[in-house]
Amino acid sequence: MDPIRVLVADMVALDRDIVRRIAAQPQDMTIVGTARGAAEAATVLDAHGADVLLTAASGTGPLGAYLALMAAHPGLAVVVVDPADRIGLVRVCRLAERVRGAGAPWPEYLLAAIRSAADAEPEH
Repeated sequence: MDPIRVLVADMVALDRDIVRRIAAQPQDMTIVGTARGAAEAATVLDAHGADVLLTAASGTGPLGAYLALMAAHPGLAVVVVDPADRIGLVRVCRLAERVRGAGAPWPEYLLAAIRSAADAEPEH
């Protein structure tokens, strides 16, 4: 099975570094790039593709821009991270589904959200 391709977009540097480190650890995931907003994300998607776009709830990109990316890349799912939320993760969008496993530690919950968005099983 090919690894889940993850694009990290529209996050402050510290959050971007944290989620990159978490998502880069499992062998079933690979980071294809980072982007400062929807326009850069579109460039990375066109060049490398991605299965999951990981972005921040507090990002500066308008929702419409990310919905347009999902329309242009039909297989793309979006995981929205919110550091202000008590469990740290808000939504998984294929268009909106809450991920199970909210009681797990945050890094495991983030990885479960990425896998859920990509419709992938956890590595064993």
